[in-house]
Amino acid sequence: MPHITFPLADLAALSGVSDLTIPQVGELCLLVKGELKERHSTPEEVKVELQDTNRPDTWCVEGIARQVRQHERGEAGDYAFFSTAGEQAGVIEVDPSVSEVRPFVSGFVAKGYTVDDAGLKAFISAQEVLCRNFGRQRKSVAIGIYDAKPMVFPVRYEAVDASSDARAFRPLPPAGEEPAKDGAGNPIPASAWEEPWTPARILADHPTGRTYQAALPDPSKAPILVDAQGEVLSFPPVINSATLGRVQPGMDELFVEVTGTVQDQVLLAANILAANLADRGATILPCLTRYPRETARGREVITPHPLQDKRTVEVAARRFGELLGEPELTQGEIVAELRRFGVSVEEQGETLQVTTLPYRADYLHAVDAIEDFAISRGFDAFEPLLPEEFTVGSLSPTTAFGDVVRDRMIGVGFEEAIGNILTSVELLRERCLVPEEGADLRPLTGPHLVRIKNVMNRNYSVLRDWLLPTLLEVEAHSSSATYPHRVFEVGEVCCWDASQNLSSRTEFHLGALVADHQVGFSETQKYLHALLHTLGIAYGAEDQGYGLAPAEHPSFIPGRAAWIEVQAKGRRERLGLLGEVHPGVLAEWGIFFPVGAFELNLALLQELLEG
Repeated sequence: MPHITFPLADLAALSGVSDLTIPQVGELCLLVKGELKERHSTPEEVKVELQDTNRPDTWCVEGIARQVRQHERGEAGDYAFFSTAGEQAGVIEVDPSVSEVRPFVSGFVAKGYTVDDAGLKAFISAQEVLCRNFGRQRKSVAIGIYDAKPMVFPVRYEAVDASSDARAFRPLPPAGEEPAKDGAGNPIPASAWEEPWTPARILADHPTGRTYQAALPDPSKAPILVDAQGEVLSFPPVINSATLGRVQPGMDELFVEVTGTVQDQVLLAANILAANLADRGATILPCLTRYPRETARGREVITPHPLQDKRTVEVAARRFGELLGEPELTQGEIVAELRRFGVSVEEQGETLQVTTLPYRADYLHAVDAIEDFAISRGFDAFEPLLPEEFTVGSLSPTTAFGDVVRDRMIGVGFEEAIGNILTSVELLRERCLVPEEGADLRPLTGPHLVRIKNVMNRNYSVLRDWLLPTLLEVEAHSSSATYPHRVFEVGEVCCWDASQNLSSRTEFHLGALVADHQVGFSETQKYLHALLHTLGIAYGAEDQGYGLAPAEHPSFIPGRAAWIEVQAKGRRERLGLLGEVHPGVLAEWGIFFPVGAFELNLALLQELLEG
């Protein structure tokens, strides 16, 4: 979870709460799902852990103060710059060369706020937290801030040969009193910081370059921001220049840019930073980004951007009382409390259109608005009730059956892994050589993935529909462990199903993987046979039996894969797949030993066995 530190006086000034004490901060943090670390906090360094990964706008002192200020005033502030109309600061021209490197950029200019020490430290803190947590260590989002006065628009965003001197520039030296060391461990002389460095040299010898080299998909290609005079602003996502990229207290005109690989994440990060600087008194002037091709937001995109399609949910007023256990809630109470939380509400009869401001893009369902109401009202305002019925809990049949399967797999020498149900298209499809759409390879991979509508991070953009990618990821990180490797997981997957609510259906699967110097189809089958035998399912039996049928699946070697079909209670169902994993898949994962695997639909297996 994100952790932030800030001076108590800065929060008091931004929020408008006078005589603010550290214990009071703990109470105010409930508005942003924050937890005050009171024992470790001082007036100079208040420490807060944020518990809401969907609200990156609150991962900074400005975000906490904004929520407090709105709650005190009963309405959101005025952020007129989110409109696409009005004066623009300039244009950012995107060159086609960045399309395969880091394709998206946004920016704006902040005028009229004289940078002070507290504000600069807060910006740097917000920048670091957003880049680390929201931006995946700068891979999907990176942020830069510059002295805008000497800059000349248009700014050009292009990719160059990293070893070329054409865009060499003086990078910001690393902070700290000790001399920095290059890639070979030698101290970098002070005179080196007065020389231009190529991007390749930065990646090889600059401490920051070595740290963030992994954020670039191809280190031989360097994205560069340069102004109309040819002055380099930065080498995103790695380092700013020591000229325009050095921001100090006293400056009163700033250019802020965000680059990344996911357009809406780039726009949201820019919106958050624009709101933060506006809260400190800056006038925000948008920039127009001009792309060489169509994007999901158009060919010309203005930042800050309104993100209209990601901010509104519709909810019946009665649902607030139904879900919160207070049916006597009036529509007027609901509307007033939501507005105190900083969202706008449009009443359409007994239905409410609830809309967040553009620095928030976390609304997915009506229940998100109901949660905002509950937080704004305060959980202590709800009357506690004792349970009215006495019940005895027990494991569900599916969970109990899963535990039996776990015991059997451990009994034949496997170790259990636990993976995330939220994952990425890259892991589920690209690295497994499965087409992203259209290929119907059920009961494992279907024709479509269940996608997150309002994705905050592409690493968690879809729900997994099979377990093998999770096990391959475990194996890819286990090369130093003694072979053989035998790993399994019993867990949920989510399959696309147009007949179900939200076109998704949850299934309970078993996945198993074996890796060794020599692993083939037969050895993998023996573990499947051992498992099914202990469950009373014999190979080839007419009842309570299983058989294999030839299968073709792009993740497995042709001729070395088979569908697993189980016969029980007069039914025969295809439950899974067994085979040797394709060498191309192993290469994608960086696995150097043969791998055999099988996967079963446990819920359907249980249904067959129980009739």
